[in-house]
Amino acid sequence: MSRFKKKVAVVTGAASGIGKATALRLASEGASVACVDVNAKGLRQTVKEIEAAKGTAKAFTCNLLDIASITKTVKAVVKEFGRIDVLCNIAGLGHFARDEDETIEGWNRVIGVNLTGTYWMSKTALPHLLATKGSIVNTASTAGTHAQPWSSAYSASKGGVISLTQTMAVSNGLQGVRVNCIAPGGVETPIADQFTPPEGVELSIMARIMPFERTGSPAELAAAFAFLASSDASYINGVTLRVDGAMKA
Repeated sequence: MSRFKKKVAVVTGAASGIGKATALRLASEGASVACVDVNAKGLRQTVKEIEAAKGTAKAFTCNLLDIASITKTVKAVVKEFGRIDVLCNIAGLGHFARDEDETIEGWNRVIGVNLTGTYWMSKTALPHLLATKGSIVNTASTAGTHAQPWSSAYSASKGGVISLTQTMAVSNGLQGVRVNCIAPGGVETPIADQFTPPEGVELSIMARIMPFERTGSPAELAAAFAFLASSDASYINGVTLRVDGAMKA
């Protein structure tokens, strides 16, 4: 397929996991990909793999907790590629914590990257997306659609992403910009290692968040991101697409 030929896609979290898989997928379909992450080494590897497959990509190191860094990155992408057609907000982090043990630092970091970072990347890229009538695909989670134990910060951030997606879709749809989000279930990515159950909790509650059959692969999630970002989804706007193998069916 060549759904993204002559288009420029920005992918955050591109150094690993779903972000990397999505960058590879969009590049394979013809996009010039701006790979964005705080992990410079991982970014270089992603770009290397895209170029080895005859694709086009460039690395942009960015800290989503720093608004100035986001602004600088978007300006650099436009300077390099001249336009933005697609923004995939995939960078994220999280952790398990008892509510009585959560810290303001932990809370602010999760909300800052997952929700504020998603919004500020979208807000900053929006003038360029309006010019190209482009699309945004955010990353929510089944933690934002259903209860997930010991995840107040993470669940709040992902629920916020869902509401943000709906609001931006309505606010910008008449101007030609679509905004959707993916809600993954269990996926084999490095972020899964961040979720270690707190000591002494009732582990039977884990059954609420166990995959129905198996965990998903980053490539399977990347296919969903590519679909929602493409013209194949031209009449899909403001949706949250669960990609979880019936985990929350």
